[in-house]
Amino acid sequence: MARPFILAFGPWLPDGADSAFTLPFQYQATPVPLADVLNLYYAQGAYRSLPSLAAVAGGALGARALAAFTTLSGAGAPQRFAATASDLFTWTGAAWANASTAVGAYAGAAGWSFARFGECVYAADGVHALQSITLGDPNFAAVAAAPIGSILGVINQSLLVGALTGYPYRVQWSAIGDPTTWPTPLTNTAIADESGQTDLEQDFGQVLFIGGGPQMGVILQRNGITRATYQGGDVTFSFLPTVRRRGVIAAGAAVQQGSLTHFIADDGFWVTDGSEAKSTGTTGGAALDKWFLDNVNMDAVATIRGAWDSTLKCVIYAIPTGTNALPDTLLLFNPTSGFWTKAAIPTECLWTDQTGTQHQVGLFNQAHSSAYLTGAPASGYCETYDLGFTDQQARYLSEAQPHIVCTDSPIMRAAGKEAIDDALIYTPDVGRDPFTRTCAFDTLPGGKFVRTRLTSSATSAMQGATLYLEQGGGV
Repeated sequence: MARPFILAFGPWLPDGADSAFTLPFQYQATPVPLADVLNLYYAQGAYRSLPSLAAVAGGALGARALAAFTTLSGAGAPQRFAATASDLFTWTGAAWANASTAVGAYAGAAGWSFARFGECVYAADGVHALQSITLGDPNFAAVAAAPIGSILGVINQSLLVGALTGYPYRVQWSAIGDPTTWPTPLTNTAIADESGQTDLEQDFGQVLFIGGGPQMGVILQRNGITRATYQGGDVTFSFLPTVRRRGVIAAGAAVQQGSLTHFIADDGFWVTDGSEAKSTGTTGGAALDKWFLDNVNMDAVATIRGAWDSTLKCVIYAIPTGTNALPDTLLLFNPTSGFWTKAAIPTECLWTDQTGTQHQVGLFNQAHSSAYLTGAPASGYCETYDLGFTDQQARYLSEAQPHIVCTDSPIMRAAGKEAIDDALIYTPDVGRDPFTRTCAFDTLPGGKFVRTRLTSSATSAMQGATLYLEQGGGV
């Protein structure tokens, strides 16, 4: 007689996916880690279908997007900007309009950084003069007095430029309240204007990210983290190195979420508040770091981008895997639960967009068109670890009841094997019977180890399954 075993889908732990999970005698649902997950995100206690990319009408740039930025006007309307290797653009509501000082004015740019200060947006590429545009104006203009650097950030009432030409570890900041004024550092004028510069720890390497705040910010270099705190007066800022031998892997691999900065380091995924760094890739609810390092294309880490989406409640990274030169995979991290998922969505850029009321991820597909995650979801699944049993006896799966809320017909497949190092042999996908609400397997999969996969393209809550298992012989 088949006995039910109730599984609750736990975290995706790909770093241990070749191991087995021992299923104890049950008195309640057993959380089971996942060996694989695809095209889902995790929020509010369940896995959910991730919408696919939907391109924006008129959203083509005509060249690869290197960066994008969104801020709000005084009336709360989104103001969007984008950058390529030669031009800057503004979104008119119907198309991307070239907003460069002249078409092709920034030829040779390899990356861009944006920041909002007052009613202006600033853009830096590390090659050309700092650019500025007043919200609502048609074109950027050079800020001739500013230093040339590649990273921007705003702390208190100062615009900071990092990774200055010839000094990748240097940060310089404008006169307080005036990003158009850049007096020569250490002069009386600079001191009076609370403007200055500092050389951060040189062994930390290049400045790659500046996270802003009203009084304190965080500066991520290639091999370390520094906290910048506004002091005022002759000092203006104090700079305290807080994390050594761990920085951000690339300029696009850091995401600010409120007072926290999520980032990818050489050893995986981390988050910092400016005082310390904590792992998000190897914790009680995550085992992702090894998978990332085994799969990412290290020759293309400069294409990694990150964003925060408050609707999905996820930090999202776009990463290139295998030999791909551009990102082909999204990794989604839910900070509340610590759970990760992944999605097969090719992109060339993503950024934290704003709707006027909330943050959402904005993306550019590899046809250079801006897009959002508003399309019909692709088929997504959760697949468990191989399940063993405490009595070490074989089990054979006769049917399974998916624990899912969805508007399509979910399907399940199963696999079994006798030894942990045997190859898995999967059943065909089996649909859920509309009356019994179960998936019945004609050929009973099983052995000493069993695993299952639940698939849907329209689920608002995928939480687990009940497996009806018949016991086989002893060991």
